[in-house]
Amino acid sequence: MEKALGQLPNAPLIYVLAQIRFTHVPHMDKRREDFHERIFDRYPKAETERIQQMAIKDGQPTLGDSVQRWLLFDEPRTTGIILDAGMLIFHTTAYRTSRNFLTEFQNILDAFVQVLPDRGVSVQRLGLRYVDLLMKEEELNVDQQVINTLRLPQLPEDIGTPQTMEQIVTYVTPMESTLRVQHRQSTTPAVLPGDIFPNSLQPAPRLMRERPENTIAGLLDFDHFIEQEMPFEPIVAIDLFRTLHEKSSAAFKATTTSEARKIWEKEIQ
Repeated sequence: MEKALGQLPNAPLIYVLAQIRFTHVPHMDKRREDFHERIFDRYPKAETERIQQMAIKDGQPTLGDSVQRWLLFDEPRTTGIILDAGMLIFHTTAYRTSRNFLTEFQNILDAFVQVLPDRGVSVQRLGLRYVDLLMKEEELNVDQQVINTLRLPQLPEDIGTPQTMEQIVTYVTPMESTLRVQHRQSTTPAVLPGDIFPNSLQPAPRLMRERPENTIAGLLDFDHFIEQEMPFEPIVAIDLFRTLHEKSSAAFKATTTSEARKIWEKEIQ
């Protein structure tokens, strides 16, 4: 069996995303060609997509403008870049360590800033997201892998069979960032967050594991971001991403049990 993502050999991690939102940049289609040329050796594959935006007017959803996006991938299609005129995302289903991830992200940003205008572009939002899929591990069910406050309420059987539960807690950190922790349990396939799944990358090995019918799977989704206007400087941005990672990593340890982490530390057979 293939190894899991991250430093834990059997880790539940399935997806990592880093996002930068910045000032809308004109003529991004031309700049994107220059950018792709600079990173082509690592991300040779390219596609385009158009996203239809939705808006709410008088309480009713209406179609908004469409956004052109460019998708770049590495050869195995496990790591890639999503780019439009005001956003860059670096994401992967082949995550190993935060050091490797952020080093490569800085390389991408170093290439990207070279195609931007010399002045006028600033960062408005930095976000880092870790998504973990919890499944039954040896003798531990999903409830036993998370702390008490995240566990599914156990009601009498004559009331019914649980199907879904979702909790979202938002924290403001000492660095004035926002950490949004989502925990979901479900007996249906809809446990994955719909805003990022499916995506254009090859799925993580954990998603290919067989899941017995009617068993509960869990999701831990750590979305940590800072909204603050600042110059678009890769070194500064990566330092902030490191801090976002530290808090997210601490949150993962604080919301999971030691029994689960012992299993995740075992080598996959």
